[in-house]
Amino acid sequence: MNLVSIICAVYNKEAYLSDTIKSVLNQTYKNWELILVDDNSNEVTKKILKIQTDERIKIFTNTENRGANYCRNYGLKNAKGEFVIFLDADDILKSNCIENRINTIAKNNAFDFYVFTSGVFTKQIGDNSFLWLPTSKNPLKDLLSHSIPWLIMQPIWKVETLRIINGFDESFKRMQDVDLHTRALLIPAVNYTLITSEPDCYYRIDEDRKNFNPATFLLRWVESSILYYNKFKKLLPKEQIKYLKGTIYQTNFELISNLKQKQISSEVFFTLQQKLFSETLNKIHPISKLLFSISKCYNLYFFRVPGFNRALKFLIML
Repeated sequence: MNLVSIICAVYNKEAYLSDTIKSVLNQTYKNWELILVDDNSNEVTKKILKIQTDERIKIFTNTENRGANYCRNYGLKNAKGEFVIFLDADDILKSNCIENRINTIAKNNAFDFYVFTSGVFTKQIGDNSFLWLPTSKNPLKDLLSHSIPWLIMQPIWKVETLRIINGFDESFKRMQDVDLHTRALLIPAVNYTLITSEPDCYYRIDEDRKNFNPATFLLRWVESSILYYNKFKKLLPKEQIKYLKGTIYQTNFELISNLKQKQISSEVFFTLQQKLFSETLNKIHPISKLLFSISKCYNLYFFRVPGFNRALKFLIML
């Protein structure tokens, strides 16, 4: 039986961590190791980690907060499995998740990674019917434009593929998985497959799970969008660079949404928006500038029309 390494970065997720660990312990496939890397969490979280007795659970502890990407890379260095799944400390694996994925690999092991279907939930599984289906016809374009085709726990990776791309870029504070998946798709002749089926994992969307206040959260998002934009602008052929404007549009949309919901002040909004634009689209085309202005007015003051934001985003990427 193939050993599967499940890598989980842990930071102050005491309200959810026990359920996440339990979802791994309940797997029908038994040949796994769960690598929990504690990023200097609070004492309540540490206590949850200390009571784990299953010998397949490996716990590593940072003496200072190093960030999720450092933890994932540390876990990857210590992984002994042939395959790797990344699991966030507030998400859930369905009991047959690993068995389902290993059975799929057994039928065709030619791929570098395999992407499966995820469900979403707020408080408990079943309270949201949305499925994150990996059906993208052009996932690289979707990643570049921040139309996310899949989540961090949906792929199962051959461990050597992750090591070829050097794991996660530790300079990202947000969009860690977007960067990883983009680099994976830029590997020449990369092989992957998308599997649409019943969900075998579940992504938590409860706003209470966030470890940071909205202003800090958005600052990290803006900084990571800037880093992503400028990093891949240097690596992409000219005809694909335009898609990166979709990431800037999506980040700006989040700023507008938080302003409308009064999660941030106007001052914070303008500071973050100025930072976002000045460090990416510093020579923004007048038409694009107009479209961004329309986006702000529409999303702040008007009723939502299905497809309108998608149309604006499309026009900005032309």
